[in-house]
Amino acid sequence: MKIIKGGVTAPKGFLAGSTSCGIKKSGKTDLTLLFSTTPCVATGTFTTNKVKSGSVFLSKERLKKGFAQAVIVNSGNANCCVGKKEIKDAKEITDLIAKALNLKNESILIASTGIIGRPLPVNKIRDGIKGLIQDLSRSNGTSFAKAIMTTDTVHKEIAVEINIKGKVVKVAGAVKGAGMICPNMATMLAFFTTDAAIETKALKQAFKESVYDSFNKITIDGDMSTNDSAIIFANGQAENSIIKNNTKDYAIFLDTIKFVTKELSRKIILDGEGATRFIEIIVKGAKREMSAELAARRIANSNLVKTMIAGGDPNWGRIAAAVGSSGIDINPWRMDIYFGKVLVMKNGAGTNASRPLLLDIFRKKEIEVVVDLKTGNKSSRVWTCDFTEEYVKINAEYET
Repeated sequence: MKIIKGGVTAPKGFLAGSTSCGIKKSGKTDLTLLFSTTPCVATGTFTTNKVKSGSVFLSKERLKKGFAQAVIVNSGNANCCVGKKEIKDAKEITDLIAKALNLKNESILIASTGIIGRPLPVNKIRDGIKGLIQDLSRSNGTSFAKAIMTTDTVHKEIAVEINIKGKVVKVAGAVKGAGMICPNMATMLAFFTTDAAIETKALKQAFKESVYDSFNKITIDGDMSTNDSAIIFANGQAENSIIKNNTKDYAIFLDTIKFVTKELSRKIILDGEGATRFIEIIVKGAKREMSAELAARRIANSNLVKTMIAGGDPNWGRIAAAVGSSGIDINPWRMDIYFGKVLVMKNGAGTNASRPLLLDIFRKKEIEVVVDLKTGNKSSRVWTCDFTEEYVKINAEYET
């Protein structure tokens, strides 16, 4: 596997265009289009929040057919909580794109991100579509990644190439997200492209598994968005033999898409709103994997734990308390806790770990917390970040 440049337009046949149509007060690009020159096998995962954007409703419905060819994305407005107008507006915008590209309406998807409760400025978007189409280019992968940003401080993209039976196959992705990240499906907005030829069933399975092991294992603040969407397009232009489930080619493709989704997940955590530290939480020795995951998530979403790490204070008692409040079955007299490789609690009691050594661990940008329940052989991992004053500042002033 080789990391390459180009972002989502690195795979053959993918173009992107972006423009500013006035949704963002800053004047930065806020409307972008990702387009394949040929039809794609496509699938996606979406927020499980009961309050969903009209853009989510429309794209989720259209992807039931297993194909798509383009997605238009606006940033700065969530197209959510303004009534059924959300779906009507989403349809109108995708119809305009379909007409401009001479495609069927149902082959166009839409995603939105930004402030909730404000009607989508359809007139502004309509006026921006001509420029959007004119800007379509294979060189605009990074521009696409930048246009989908809201509170992100950096754009997030990756592209790789692999060899499948003599054919070069490329897989790429771009995500936005820095807050409202505690999903149960995917992430805020994530878009993936590949020129691999792959069966719909195989693509769905690979994407589902990759999302579970990456975006479902991260949390920044315990809040789930109304707009979470992760979508993958595969146009087959690499001309490899069609990838099918349970084959060597499938295993290679799965490893690749897992690598891409994990790398982008890591970028999200590193860019968490106000974050200064990347935290990996591992819970092992559980009776069931779900128990390990619940405990890891409880630790990761604990404000006390996150502020403790932000302050560089190795207070392992907060870790123990979080596990105990997770609702899982544990024996507190058997539990061990580690900060990095340093054992700080053994069999439910504190050790005489060197405080200067622990303080040194907590000065690092990446911190590992390990909890061993010693009741079984199942484990789980969650990535998160610390919780600083800057997070409060960003979200206290989000609309202004």
